[in-house]
Amino acid sequence: MKRKHIILIHTIFWSVILVTTALRIIPGMREYSAGFIASDILIFAISNISIFYLCYFYITKEHLAKRKTAGLIFMGLVFTVLYSIPVTFIYIYFLYDIVFTLIPRKIALNSGRFYFRVLEANFMYVMSGSLLKLALLWYENIMERKEAEKQLLQGELALLRSQINPRFLSNTLNNIKSLIGKQPDKAVYSIENLSEIMSYMLYETSADKVPIDDEIKYIGNYLNLQRVRFRQGQVNFEVTGVTSGVEVPPLLFMPFLENAFRASVITTDPGSIEITLAINGAELTFGITDHVKDIGNIAAEDKPFSSETIKHFLDLQFGNNYSLETNFRDNRYSVKLTAQLQQGSPIGLAPSFTVV
Repeated sequence: MKRKHIILIHTIFWSVILVTTALRIIPGMREYSAGFIASDILIFAISNISIFYLCYFYITKEHLAKRKTAGLIFMGLVFTVLYSIPVTFIYIYFLYDIVFTLIPRKIALNSGRFYFRVLEANFMYVMSGSLLKLALLWYENIMERKEAEKQLLQGELALLRSQINPRFLSNTLNNIKSLIGKQPDKAVYSIENLSEIMSYMLYETSADKVPIDDEIKYIGNYLNLQRVRFRQGQVNFEVTGVTSGVEVPPLLFMPFLENAFRASVITTDPGSIEITLAINGAELTFGITDHVKDIGNIAAEDKPFSSETIKHFLDLQFGNNYSLETNFRDNRYSVKLTAQLQQGSPIGLAPSFTVV
């Protein structure tokens, strides 16, 4: 918690104490002199504030451990009992010194009465200081844990995204190599597309979210590289809906594209690949349908991204705000992702899938 917020909490606490003290003193102002009331307030203020902050600053994160809680409570009780003895003596000495002129039995009785009054006040401030510090430490501990979880999830996302680059780069360079001798114009065109793709991967994908228009341009460049291996019209990409202002996690669609083209390459006669992207308000729908020889090709060992990897990737990005559907029929394998685009990052929520 920020220092200014902690100061504000302390200010509010002592302001409330000041108001309640004033309300308690006002009715007795006619019975006691101003000097007596001022001395009474001063002694209790020094005592209460001192014991409050002694406990507040003594307690550390180590005391949050269960094994140390009992010891902390015991030490707090003993300290409060002992601390109240000299405070009581000072209080009687300056305000009720007549007590010392009484017989021993009455001295003990009156001193005991004053002692329990002081003990009650000190105990309240010991509890207040301790509970306030424990609450702040607990809050800080929760925030540190959430930050650690966030860093861990961000690390996992970075690792998953980094897996795209070497596979994609290797495949693309092999394709360009095969074009250099036979179709140099296409090779140059592919190099330009690859340059834009690598620039996007290196410099634009470090943020949690990017404009979907940038992702669409990235997909376009990726498809241009892949089209050199297919006949005209075999690879189609359609975008519908209003994309302006919409943001998505970077490289969201890359695992699906990699898997689709890898599966199609495995077949002896690659069919067409249909890719659709639709934005309907806060809902995103992305689908790929491609021809494969048989369902066994989908589970091939050289498949870039497994179903578990993709689901884990989507869990980290959308939590439970998405569904993933897959279908295989008549040598056509389709994948459909539906996700709710919300403000903020829902990382850490439970997953939800629909597999057909």
